[in-house]
Amino acid sequence: MTDDTNRTSALLVIDVQNANTADGYRRDEVIGNIRGLIDRAKHVGAPVIWVQHHAGGSPLERGTEGWQIVEEVRPGDGETVVEKEYLDSFVETGLRAELDRLGVGHLVICGAATDACIRSTAQRSQIEGYDVTLVADGHTTDVGPWPLPLPDGTKVPIGAEQMIAYTNFFVEDTAYPGVTTKVVNADEVEFSV
Repeated sequence: MTDDTNRTSALLVIDVQNANTADGYRRDEVIGNIRGLIDRAKHVGAPVIWVQHHAGGSPLERGTEGWQIVEEVRPGDGETVVEKEYLDSFVETGLRAELDRLGVGHLVICGAATDACIRSTAQRSQIEGYDVTLVADGHTTDVGPWPLPLPDGTKVPIGAEQMIAYTNFFVEDTAYPGVTTKVVNADEVEFSV
């Protein structure tokens, strides 16, 4: 953001739920990194906001075991959880109002799934005018492979490692006026309060 008085950081823990992390690439390492980020943010007084996806008729249906935030990073009573139904954490949620209430201008983003909610929310955060730090080793997705369609109609399988690398590149390479964007490992994240 161009207004340096509004640089308070918040950690956004997106969709680290049982169903969408069970087969996550390097799951335990990523969840460990997220746990460390939560502890560091709380230690310096930066807000932590959990985002929890709900998709009716799926393993992420509200109230199911798959919908639950994984035990290792689960918020405590009274901590802020924003529920969403779309990939973008801002769509039809109270996230923007909560960030405004807290005076946040910088989002540190981690969670799942890389190819969907992480990429969508990172880009929307930039569009909304937030400085963004994507935690390069703090997001995961299913192992894959997925068929990536090429212009000639052929499909090339790509795996989670390539998807994570591409998302890190995409977020770091995306520029919007007045915002800064970084992609760093969890141990390099800096919180401003």
